Amino acid sequence: MTKVRPPLSIENTLFKVFGALEIEHAAEVTGRKVHYLRHLTDPTKRENLTVLDQIKLDLAWRQKGRAGAPLYEQVGRILKAADAEIFSDSDAIGEVAKRVILEGSQAHLALFGASRPGASEAELLNALREVEESASVSQEALAIIKSVIEHRVAQPP
Repeated sequence: MTKVRPPLSIENTLFKVFGALEIEHAAEVTGRKVHYLRHLTDPTKRENLTVLDQIKLDLAWRQKGRAGAPLYEQVGRILKAADAEIFSDSDAIGEVAKRVILEGSQAHLALFGASRPGASEAELLNALREVEESASVSQEALAIIKSVIEHRVAQPP
């Protein structure tokens, strides 16, 4: 029975490497048993590839005259994907932070103007508008931060 492996996973890359190297040779290179190596290609099993075995397998790949280092390259792709997710949260928070600072500053200045004795109707209305805009962008920031927290809590460790 063929196991379903996520296409951009270590398990799928290992399956391809074992196919190219022949699993018996991979067992010889790593000093592992064939059945253990087969378990490494099964995403439902708890066994995981060690870094030392990864290096040995990538070197064996090259010794067979193949270009690259498929396991090393796959780890790089996984890290880049994780970075994109992590930094997209940071970018969203950073962008809303700039707007919170800008709107907050404008609201503070408008409030200061409205606080003076004899402030005009226009100054009071401006303060009201600026504080409402500041509150609105602060609510947006709260929603973004809550979303990031909920997303992280939902992710397995």
